[in-house]
Amino acid sequence: MNQNPFSRHIFPWRLFFVAILIALLLACDAKPRRFRIDILSNNPDFEEIVKGFKHEMSALGYVEGRDVSYNLRDHNASFEAIQVAEREILASNDVDLVLALFTEAALVAKEATRDSGIPVVFAYAGIEGSHLVHSIPEPGGRITGVRFPGPEQISKRLEILNQIAPQRKRVFIAYSRNYPNTVPALSMLRVLASQLGVSLVEAPVDGLKELEHDLLKRDQSLDAGMDAVLLMPDSINHSFEGWKMIREFAARHELPIAGSFLFTVEQGALFGNANDLVKVGELAALLAHKILQGIPAGTIPVVTPEQDLFINFKRAQELGLEVPEGLLRQARKILR
Repeated sequence: MNQNPFSRHIFPWRLFFVAILIALLLACDAKPRRFRIDILSNNPDFEEIVKGFKHEMSALGYVEGRDVSYNLRDHNASFEAIQVAEREILASNDVDLVLALFTEAALVAKEATRDSGIPVVFAYAGIEGSHLVHSIPEPGGRITGVRFPGPEQISKRLEILNQIAPQRKRVFIAYSRNYPNTVPALSMLRVLASQLGVSLVEAPVDGLKELEHDLLKRDQSLDAGMDAVLLMPDSINHSFEGWKMIREFAARHELPIAGSFLFTVEQGALFGNANDLVKVGELAALLAHKILQGIPAGTIPVVTPEQDLFINFKRAQELGLEVPEGLLRQARKILR
């Protein structure tokens, strides 16, 4: 019987093509990987950051529900609660990245994920004095993020107040004794105040009750002991109750407030200098994308967001204050 001399060559090629076909079918059937991101916060102001983060992640191609899922762990009631949340993260085996919002959550996330291999991106966390990172260009470990530029921001706040109200030399600052951002901000503020000839009227407190008591005592005095109020970068000044106490006290005594975010200006502050939290979230998403693409978090430089200036021109007129034209030109928004 004659055998086709080419048959022994054809058969291996047939096997090769069958193998390729099977591989292609398996590839088509395979589901794309879905990343899981845990979002940790103990601050009620997280919504804008999350909004910016998700928007930018979507723009980068991470469709929620298909390419990425988010697990929001909002434990703003206490510091201890976010520590519990992070222990829950360690018990999971399917977390690809932790997004930690603000300073306290970032510190807990770093500690809790130290030995797990889970990378952390922080958003709006203070790095000065917190030992959160080794340095801005080389954060080290498995962490990077968008910093809260507290010390320079708070110094700029005093400078702007001095430009608009140079005669207001007694500036009241209430602050939380134990908040991570307090010490570095105070250090720079005290130096600058001395240079400007401004006296800081300090009211360190451990909670809202102490702040209420301090303001009540000043209400009962003939002299409130201050000429202006400056918001400090902590959760007492920016909590709903704390901010309400401060702005109502300032209104009763016709005091200008050097504020922070736009909402403080819309609610009576003379001006505010802060960062756009939506943009902070977008910047954090760019960092997360790099990490999910395989770049080690600790090698990605920490990002500093730009500051925005908001001016309440109407409030300045009510207080008989003149806003320099140069500041008006710098303002992102002017309320008239």
